[in-house]
Amino acid sequence: MPQTRLTPSRTSITPYWRRNLRLILLLLAVWAALTFIPSYFARSLSFDFIGWPFAFWMAAYGAPLAYLIIIAVYARVMNRADERADETGEQS
Repeated sequence: MPQTRLTPSRTSITPYWRRNLRLILLLLAVWAALTFIPSYFARSLSFDFIGWPFAFWMAAYGAPLAYLIIIAVYARVMNRADERADETGEQS
Protein backbone atom coordinates (compact mmCIF):
# COMPACT_ATOMS: atom_id res chain seq x y z
CA MET A 1 0.00 0.00 0.00
CA PRO A 2 1.56 3.32 -1.00
CA GLN A 3 2.23 5.92 1.65
CA THR A 4 0.18 9.08 1.57
CA ARG A 5 0.76 12.50 3.03
CA LEU A 6 -1.55 11.63 5.89
CA THR A 7 0.69 8.84 7.18
CA PRO A 8 4.16 10.27 7.75
CA SER A 9 6.97 7.81 8.02
CA ARG A 10 8.90 7.40 11.26
CA THR A 11 11.97 9.07 9.74
CA SER A 12 10.14 12.29 8.88
CA ILE A 13 9.79 13.32 12.53
CA THR A 14 12.11 16.27 12.92
CA PRO A 15 14.14 17.16 16.01
CA TYR A 16 11.78 20.14 16.45
CA TRP A 17 8.81 17.83 17.00
CA ARG A 18 10.81 15.46 19.20
CA ARG A 19 11.74 18.37 21.48
CA ASN A 20 8.14 19.54 21.45
CA LEU A 21 6.84 16.11 22.48
CA ARG A 22 9.49 15.76 25.21
CA LEU A 23 8.55 19.18 26.60
CA ILE A 24 4.86 18.30 26.57
CA LEU A 25 5.50 15.01 28.38
CA LEU A 26 7.71 16.71 30.97
CA LEU A 27 5.15 19.44 31.67
CA LEU A 28 2.37 16.85 31.78
CA ALA A 29 4.32 14.94 34.43
CA VAL A 30 4.79 18.17 36.41
CA TRP A 31 1.07 18.90 36.10
CA ALA A 32 0.16 15.40 37.33
CA ALA A 33 2.55 15.70 40.26
CA LEU A 34 1.17 19.11 41.22
CA THR A 35 -2.38 17.84 40.97
CA PHE A 36 -2.22 14.45 42.65
CA ILE A 37 0.62 14.59 45.19
CA PRO A 38 -0.81 17.45 47.31
CA SER A 39 -4.27 15.88 47.24
CA TYR A 40 -2.77 12.58 48.39
CA PHE A 41 -1.14 14.28 51.38
CA ALA A 42 -4.02 16.70 52.08
CA ARG A 43 -5.04 15.00 55.32
CA SER A 44 -1.53 15.31 56.74
CA LEU A 45 -1.56 19.02 55.85
CA SER A 46 -4.23 19.70 58.45
CA PHE A 47 -2.68 22.74 60.13
CA ASP A 48 -4.40 26.13 59.85
CA PHE A 49 -2.97 28.85 57.67
CA ILE A 50 -4.56 32.29 58.11
CA GLY A 51 -7.68 30.73 59.56
CA TRP A 52 -8.19 28.07 56.89
CA PRO A 53 -6.75 24.57 56.45
CA PHE A 54 -3.48 24.58 54.51
CA ALA A 55 -4.91 22.06 52.00
CA PHE A 56 -7.55 24.66 51.10
CA TRP A 57 -4.84 27.22 50.32
CA MET A 58 -2.95 24.70 48.22
CA ALA A 59 -6.06 23.92 46.18
CA ALA A 60 -7.41 27.45 45.95
CA TYR A 61 -4.21 29.37 45.22
CA GLY A 62 -1.24 27.07 44.78
CA ALA A 63 -2.49 24.78 42.03
CA PRO A 64 -3.91 27.47 39.69
CA LEU A 65 -0.73 29.51 40.11
CA ALA A 66 1.37 26.44 39.29
CA TYR A 67 -0.76 25.75 36.21
CA LEU A 68 -0.22 29.32 34.97
CA ILE A 69 3.52 28.88 35.47
CA ILE A 70 3.42 25.64 33.43
CA ILE A 71 1.62 27.49 30.61
CA ALA A 72 4.14 30.35 30.71
CA VAL A 73 7.08 27.94 30.60
CA TYR A 74 5.59 26.10 27.62
CA ALA A 75 4.88 29.33 25.74
CA ARG A 76 8.37 30.72 26.36
CA VAL A 77 10.21 27.51 25.40
CA MET A 78 8.11 26.99 22.28
CA ASN A 79 8.52 30.61 21.15
CA ARG A 80 12.28 30.17 21.35
CA ALA A 81 12.08 26.82 19.55
CA ASP A 82 9.93 28.36 16.80
CA GLU A 83 12.40 31.20 16.31
CA ARG A 84 15.29 28.72 16.16
CA ALA A 85 13.40 26.49 13.71
CA ASP A 86 12.52 29.44 11.47
CA GLU A 87 16.18 30.41 11.28
CA THR A 88 17.32 26.93 10.31
CA GLY A 89 14.26 25.88 8.29
CA GLU A 90 13.92 22.81 10.53
CA GLN A 91 10.18 22.92 11.22
CA SER A 92 8.00 21.08 8.73
